Amino acid sequence: MKKYILLCFLFILSAKLLGQCQNSSGDPFYTKLADYNCHQYTRAALLGGSTYVNPSSGIPSNEAAFLNYSNATIAGDQDFIRVCFVSDAKAVVPVGNGAGHSAIILSNGIFASTPNSGPSAPDIHKHQNPRAFTTACTEEYYAPIPGIILSGPTATNQGMQFTLTLTNNGQPFPSFLQLHKDRWSFNSTYFTEVPNSKTATSITLIANNVTGYSDVKYNLITGCNGTNFYRIKTIQVLPNCTGTLNGGSLYTFNYVPSGSNQVVMFLNSWTWVKTSGNASWITSNSGKNMTFTISSGCATFNAYNGSCNLTFTFCKSSSFSAYTVMDMKTFKVIKEGIVENIKEINALMDELPSGAYIINVDGNTTRYVKTN
Repeated sequence: MKKYILLCFLFILSAKLLGQCQNSSGDPFYTKLADYNCHQYTRAALLGGSTYVNPSSGIPSNEAAFLNYSNATIAGDQDFIRVCFVSDAKAVVPVGNGAGHSAIILSNGIFASTPNSGPSAPDIHKHQNPRAFTTACTEEYYAPIPGIILSGPTATNQGMQFTLTLTNNGQPFPSFLQLHKDRWSFNSTYFTEVPNSKTATSITLIANNVTGYSDVKYNLITGCNGTNFYRIKTIQVLPNCTGTLNGGSLYTFNYVPSGSNQVVMFLNSWTWVKTSGNASWITSNSGKNMTFTISSGCATFNAYNGSCNLTFTFCKSSSFSAYTVMDMKTFKVIKEGIVENIKEINALMDELPSGAYIINVDGNTTRYVKTN
């Protein structure tokens, strides 16, 4: 009977030992000056840079700042990605058997970490075993990727074309990333891809005729991190309140030639109201088109729909026009001269900084307020 009891005890002990690993804690080399844990130490070293932790020695500095970093494991942190090989890694995470630990890999290949925070864990250790301070029998390797983002606009107008680019803060992409043009995804309700524009690191889209917010995603894959580790750019699609004047740019303040001129708005269903000046005008296509003629002076219109409320001023211009631009606050002339054509006059208005002005062209005077 005693023999069977002894065998049972040995079986239970063996099973318990098989379920965990006994790992060395390594050699202490530095006593902490602040109460941070292993995850904060790892983030400070790999996100804060060499000003926080020496990459060769593992010795920290400015330790009070470590407390600004998350004290949760780096596994799942968007600033870190799991890699397949220790040669690509800068950090290690022991896994299994209740392990909850992070350690950095020094430039000489040695691991360095601190136990959990608290008075009983004051030291930072160096060790050969990446599973130190835990009962884990395996580990995962991670590399920091804080500079990898989707660059591009955060807002665009309906119908406008824009490009998003995967960037790495001006640095080459790490070789462990499996970049491919099929990593892009977006909501086709909001965006349409420009044909043949997609590459491994960029995509060009056109905003559809809807408004709201939608995400464009790039799936970062290393071969070890699964298939759902995204870089995401949220784009707001705004109503397109723009239009064209005689096929060119339409500004708040415009000089136009004699004869018939036509404004064509991007959106449909506009209401036009002439608020001042002498002009003959007519709308068509539910207000999308407005045709007008100015014999002299200027005319101002208010144009609006459910999404936009705009004011446009149109002034008749000759082939060569003398102009002055006066600041309404100081009453000082800030620009004057002669322009040869209407495009030059409109470009002049577009170059002005935000402010209120009195514009005089060939004796025609109007007030002009420009906002960003």
